[in-house]
Parts: sequence; C-alpha cells; structure tokens
Amino acid sequence: MKIPKRVIKNLPPVCQLTASVVDAWGGRAYLVGGLVRDLLLDAGALSGGDRDWDIAVDLRGTGKGLLGLLKELQNRTGGRYVFHHQFLTGTLMLSGLRVDIAHTREESYPQPAVLPEIRPAGIEADLRRRDFTINALALALSGPETGTVIDPTGGASDLKLRLIRVIHPLSFIDDPTRIFRAIRFAVRFGFEIESGTLHLMRQAITAGYPALLTPERVLYELRCICRERNALKMLEAVIREGVLTACFPKSSGQEFFGVQVRQVLDELAALVRSGAGEELLMIYLLSRLPVNERFPITREERAAREALMNRTVLLERLSRVRRRSSIYQLLRGIPVPALEILAVLSSGPVRSRLRLYLDELMHVQPQLQAADLIAAGVKPGPQMGRMLERLLVARLDRRVKSRDEELALVHRLQSCHV
Repeated sequence: MKIPKRVIKNLPPVCQLTASVVDAWGGRAYLVGGLVRDLLLDAGALSGGDRDWDIAVDLRGTGKGLLGLLKELQNRTGGRYVFHHQFLTGTLMLSGLRVDIAHTREESYPQPAVLPEIRPAGIEADLRRRDFTINALALALSGPETGTVIDPTGGASDLKLRLIRVIHPLSFIDDPTRIFRAIRFAVRFGFEIESGTLHLMRQAITAGYPALLTPERVLYELRCICRERNALKMLEAVIREGVLTACFPKSSGQEFFGVQVRQVLDELAALVRSGAGEELLMIYLLSRLPVNERFPITREERAAREALMNRTVLLERLSRVRRRSSIYQLLRGIPVPALEILAVLSSGPVRSRLRLYLDELMHVQPQLQAADLIAAGVKPGPQMGRMLERLLVARLDRRVKSRDEELALVHRLQSCHV
C-alpha cells in the first residue's frame, strides 16, 4: 500500500529533516504506530490539531546511533532532546512540537508485567512487538520504500474489519496494561475486540495478571481513559470486566471495593453528564480505589480523595446548617474538586448549599483590608485577625453590604473591645 507523496510533504519539517539525515547516513526512517493508523482511517488526520509525532529509525550498519541523531537534530533545529539509553528512545522538543524518536527494536519480557528487555532490530520485528495489529503499522519516510505502508500483522485489514486484535497470545500476560488499551481503542473507534483477543483478555484478568502491575502503570492508564471523549463508556467496560478489581484484588461479587458496582457506574455517569473533566473523574476513581501512601498521586488529589472518603459525615453536617456563614465555615478548607463532585452527586438542600458555596460564598471577601483597619485604629495581631473574621461573617450573612457599613461595624466592635 502506498501513501501519496503530498501527505509526506505535509508532515512537519522536523519529520522530513529526520528522514533526510537518516537517509544520508544510509539508514531508514518511518512514521509509526497510531499516526499511521489514524492516517489510514482518515486521510486528513495528520493535518490538524496538536499531536506528538512518533518516528522509528533503523541505524544498524550505519556506524551512527540514536544519540548522535538527536544531537544532530538539536543542532539543526535549536530544539532540545532527552535520551533514554535503556529503551533506545529519545524525544526532541521544539516550540509547540514534540517528536518521539526510537531505534527500531525487538523486546522480550523476562517475566509478566515487567518492563521489557530491548535489542536493536529491523522495522518488521519492531512492529511485531506492539500491542495490537492496528498499531503495528509504519510509513516509510526514506529510501526507495518512501510512502509505503509496512504492515506485517494485517493491521490495515483489521482497520477495515473494525477489530482490535492482539499480535501474539501472551500479549496481555507480558503487559497487562494492554487490557486497558484494548478497551480504550475499541470504544474510541467504535471497534469490536476480536473474539480470540477478548478470550485472551478475560483469561488474563481471571488469572490475576493485572495485580502484577505497579500503581504507577495502572493510574497512568486510568488518566489516559479519563482524558477521552467517551471516558464513561471506557470506565464502564473496565469496571464490568473486573479489570480494576483484578489490579487490586480486595473485592468480589457485585461490589467494587465495598460499593455496589451499579452505584459507582451511576455516579460516574452523573459526573460525565455534568461536564466533569479528567481531574474530577480521576479524583472520583481514586476515592473508590484502595489507595495507599505509595500511590503516585498529587497532594491535591490525595486531599480531595480523603474529603470524598469522609463525605457521609460532611454531608450530614451540611444538611443541618442554614446560615450562610456556617456553610462557609464548614466547607472552607475542603478541596474544591471534592466539593464539585459532591455537588453533582448530592440532591436537595445539600446540593443547593454546596453550589451556594462554590458559586458565591467561597469568593466573598470584606472590602476593608489590614491597612484600612490599622487606619481605623485596630492594632496588628490577634485583634486584627478577629476583626477581619467578624467582617467576613457579616459580609457572608449580608449584614453589611458596603465599605461604609463595614467601617461602621469596625467602630461598633471597637467600642465593645472586640
């Protein structure tokens, strides 16, 4: 299969430069993976939008190496590079553009779910090590094959058949993260998981191979899903197939780590309907997973997760407060993402109070500042702190509505020695 030359000419100049340098050295350069898949699905897929570019180079027999190529490209473009010797990969970063460049390689897994051992190899071996046939595609950018699609596993056929198919039977055992990716690609493209692949996937889940994954790798896959437009459908499939409970084997039956699966799916659906993005979906998932101190999550995510874990007590207290300042004092200090999630999942007066806080109360501030209080005779220190707090409460409860009313309140409080 040949791709029109105009398509190659429309690639970013750095891709064409890479191919030119590699060709001059006697090597071969290829556009690889999802880029070629997307090009075959839609001839205009590479022309618009921000995306990373993936290039594989075969420098065997040239006397050159990937590090030398990265240095040459840096000198010619003014960009900067990162090189990972262990994986024979590198990244060239330019203004507004990122190009991942890897040496063609083959790999082997010394044991399930660990990172592979890498060896230089040709393009066909490189493609055969990939996850699915539809991603095992390359477009030659140099040499006499320029414009040719290299397809050793039948990926182009599976694109037409709309199938997700693994390349070898141990694929999900070697790398259980491919279970997440099979679901993600199937939903994203509206494809089916090929029957034999689905059988292998479910076998790996039942056998517990996902439990061998580190938390870092599981969370990375979940973040990828949460960024997707059809994240809800992907998460529903991941949960229904038991992938997460296999990753963290502490639950069974109809429960998802102590919560009914139906409740989790309904709450995810409510969040998606509300327009919740990647951040809120991820925090909600973290609140349902058996997270421990080793989990690589941010301090903000951990704080929001803990707030959601304690939501029963918080919402019960919120149901009993009426005054605006009391709502403010109860909710301030609780991470906003957690409150946004609770506002979606709650109902009635509790939801109204959460929205009142998020939309209005959390933004309320007295007009008078510390300098104004000093000018009014308030001494710096604890007295000023108490005065500012009293002003805030008065503002929240609408007992003062202007700067003059605030100043009058300050004078009244001073006369009472507050």
